[in-house]
Amino acid sequence: MKEEQHASQNTTPVKTKKVWTFSVSMLSLGLAVAAGALLERHFGLPSLPMHEQVASVESTPEALRDAALIHHNLNVMASQIGQLRAKADTIARLGERLAVSTGADAETSELHKLLSQNALASDEPMEDLEPENDSVMSAEELGRELDSLKVALSRGDDMLKTADLAMQLQGAEQQRTPTAIPVSMNNARISSTYGWRKNPVTGRHMLHSGVDFAAPAGTSVYAASAGIVVAAGWMSAYGNVVDIDHGKGVVTRYAHNSKLLVKAGDLVAKRQVIAKVGSTGRSTGAHVHFEVRVDGEPTDPIAFLSQMSSSTAVASATPDSLLKRAEQVGAAALSSKIVTDTKEHVRLPSGITTRPRMR
Repeated sequence: MKEEQHASQNTTPVKTKKVWTFSVSMLSLGLAVAAGALLERHFGLPSLPMHEQVASVESTPEALRDAALIHHNLNVMASQIGQLRAKADTIARLGERLAVSTGADAETSELHKLLSQNALASDEPMEDLEPENDSVMSAEELGRELDSLKVALSRGDDMLKTADLAMQLQGAEQQRTPTAIPVSMNNARISSTYGWRKNPVTGRHMLHSGVDFAAPAGTSVYAASAGIVVAAGWMSAYGNVVDIDHGKGVVTRYAHNSKLLVKAGDLVAKRQVIAKVGSTGRSTGAHVHFEVRVDGEPTDPIAFLSQMSSSTAVASATPDSLLKRAEQVGAAALSSKIVTDTKEHVRLPSGITTRPRMR
């Protein structure tokens, strides 16, 4: 019994000593933490980010190398996203220009919606994209942003290709519109306009279904627009004729030629030389009779020729005068009362006359 009491007395101080030692250690640790907090609050010492804390604790060469590699990869990804954003801005501006030229407002609005959803046009600095977590989370966020940008750019590229195709089709339509004057006006003049007149050969009142351009024999005759040659050969009163189908029911005719340079089935470009001026068929002098027919019905060619800018015409007169004067010719011929039983001339702008003497 005494031995047990003695053992109990000897054990109690040991346990008390251990508890006291542990308590002192915990108290010291608590005081250290409290002191650190007070120092940070008092002196404004910033706390280290997570990745810097890890680097400070694990400052081994391997850890430092891994941290540098991660930092480098993040910079590369951030640079790639910046480049994609710049490319997206370029695509957006190109889309706006295409929309103006093609009228593809729906496509452009969809493109802008797509770009805005992915923050492509944002001026937000790249560091704002990075989360406030550790480096691994930052890499994940940048990776997702990069994938999102790639998808957006791919869809935007498809939209731009669609708009570009629409613009090409629109350009093709313009190329098929007969707006080019069929001869160079440097050595030619309008000798007869579209409308009712007394035929110089038969003497009967007939509709003159085209415009006559008087020019020296052998002068080049140009296609008024792109199309397919549907006829090239002799055609009674028209002499040597070339007919070109431009689509949508529009056909142009070039008559009284001395020589034909194309054949049926040929594809011709706008302002391509297709024949040489002559006086074949029912004609009183060298000229080209130019017609525009829509769904088989003759139409005043001046209405088409006036759509062309004189500065871009190859087969036109001097750039400052021809189209305006041609319009005046058409207006004067249609509004004036042509005296059919005399040789009076219609009053026209200086340098251009119409004489009812050519078919």
